[in-house]
Parts: sequence; structure tokens; C-alpha cells
Amino acid sequence: MLTRAGGQPASGLSSMPVSMLGWLAILAASASWSPSSASAQGTPASRIERVLQTEDDWQIYITYYQVTSAKENLAKETPVVVLLHGDKQNRLFWEGEKGLAPALQQAGFAVITVDLRKHGQSTNVARAAGDSPAGGKNTEGTNLHAEDYTNMVDYDLPAVKKFIYEQHQAKRLNMNKMGIIGAESSAIVAACFAANDWTKDRYDDAPTQEMKTPRGQDVRALVFLSPPQKARGLPLTDALTAVRTPDWNIALLTLYGKLNKSDAAAIATHRRLFGYTKANKDRIYLHGYNVNLRGIDLLGKKELDAEGSIIDFLKLHLKDLKDGEWRDRQSRLLKK
Repeated sequence: MLTRAGGQPASGLSSMPVSMLGWLAILAASASWSPSSASAQGTPASRIERVLQTEDDWQIYITYYQVTSAKENLAKETPVVVLLHGDKQNRLFWEGEKGLAPALQQAGFAVITVDLRKHGQSTNVARAAGDSPAGGKNTEGTNLHAEDYTNMVDYDLPAVKKFIYEQHQAKRLNMNKMGIIGAESSAIVAACFAANDWTKDRYDDAPTQEMKTPRGQDVRALVFLSPPQKARGLPLTDALTAVRTPDWNIALLTLYGKLNKSDAAAIATHRRLFGYTKANKDRIYLHGYNVNLRGIDLLGKKELDAEGSIIDFLKLHLKDLKDGEWRDRQSRLLKK
């Protein structure tokens, strides 16, 4: 039987076979995704590779899947989803013809896949001579220290957020409809970044709090694939406690393999922190598959259809947001 976080049955869903995962479609009513629905948002058009430089001089490689529309008012409302790879992986695991990144783009989401530092191509600090060699040194996930995870939160994702801000200001997407999908340790990176994002004070550029330009408060949905119990250097419990703050209203979907020992141990922490309450009943979901798989390996399995559940979840909690309209995010203090 499908349950919400904390073991509470999802209302009206107890008779549904878990392999079908139709629960989000029921919650979303007519919000389920189909290929034809993408045309209302825009036409998938481009796949652009970029190199972002962090404030501590690392080069972070990304791939940007842009969604374009002939109508500016549609393009600027496009939600954006950041994909963070699993342990000892890289952004290519999301890509390819049948990858989650192009599937999300086809569904009308702008998508950014990221090689976090010491993974994929993001293996070198910035050099005056130019970019680091393509593919780096194939050292992804090796020699990782606690400070590397901290720096992913403090430097890598802020560099990605800066890129998103630039695209937002160009009216190509809406940064206030931002989601992050994190696999394994990257899930904790995502949670910590979301907590930081929501604690940023607004610019003091207007007389009332509501009129002030936000610096953050943009991460509205998180998807965790097999989150671990801990990651060196990162305060998991504090981050998850912050993320569940009712006033923030961040939606969270956690997927894991029930038969995987690592997942079974870790998920107890998440169930404890995200116990069923009236405040989170419509935004926090916890689902286990009867498989011995974890992380990105949960994807690409027709019998699981994790991709369909993720897309339905993001459509419900990003595309259909009622308070996420595009607004100019440049502070009035910086305008001439």
C-alpha cells in the first residue's frame, strides 16, 4: 500500500498497485503529463553546454536544456529543474535519448544537469589558459573530503543559481519555480542549498516585506533518489528540519529501493523527520519500490516508471504553483 511520509496512508490510494504509481496523477487530477502537453508551454529547442566559474575558482560544467516559446509570456513562466548526479557519477547519467533530462524538457521544463566538483568534467580549478580538458581526469567522486560537499553547497550551486538568474532576467525561465533532483549524497547537497536559499534576506529596496525583491526563496520542490543518512561535512538533520518548515511550503518526493540495505537504513531518518502532519500532507511524499536498486538506477525501468512519477510531481508543485509568477529580480537599488 502506498503511503505518505511517516507511514500514513495516502487518502483514496490504498487499493492502487504500487507498481503503477498513479497516486500523483490522482492528486494532480488532470495535471498528468503527456508529450502533447508540452506545446502549451513551449517547444523543446536547444541543448547548450556551458562552463561556470565559482567564487572559489572551480570550473563547473553544465548542460542547459532550454525550452523556447514564440510568446514571451509563456517562456518566462517555464519552471527550471536542476539535476545532481549520484555518488561517483556525472551529469551524463541524466542525459541521452531516454534520459530524464530530455524527458523533462519535452514536458516543458527548463533543465540543467550539473557536474559537481571532482565529478565528470568539473575536475580542475579555473585556469587563465581556458577550460579544463574535456572529460577531466576521470576522477569523479575520488578524494572527496568534507569540505568538498560543503563547497558544493556554498559555491557550485550558487554558480548554477547565478546562471539561472541570468536566464530568468532574459525571460527564458522562471527562477521562482525552481526544483532540484538529487541522487544519493547529492540529495543532502540539494537540501542544504535549499535551506540556505530560503534564509536569504530580501533586498532592502521597498517599504514593505512583500514588495522587497527576493534574493532567494526560489527552491519550491525537491526530489530525492535514495538519500543517505549522512554526508561528510553537511548537517542533514538541520537541513531537512528546515526544509519541512510549513511557511516555506517546499514539496518533497523521496524515492528509494525497499530491498536495498543502504536505502532501508537511511530512509528511517527521513521518515522520522518527515512524519505525517496536516501541514505537510499535500507536499511530502515517500515511496519505496520492491527492488534492490538505488539512486539513478531506479530510473529507466518501465515496470517502475519513476520518471512518470517525478514529472507528475514537478508539474503539480512547480508548473501549477499559484504564487510563483515571474517578476523582475534585479534589486531596485542596482537600477539607474
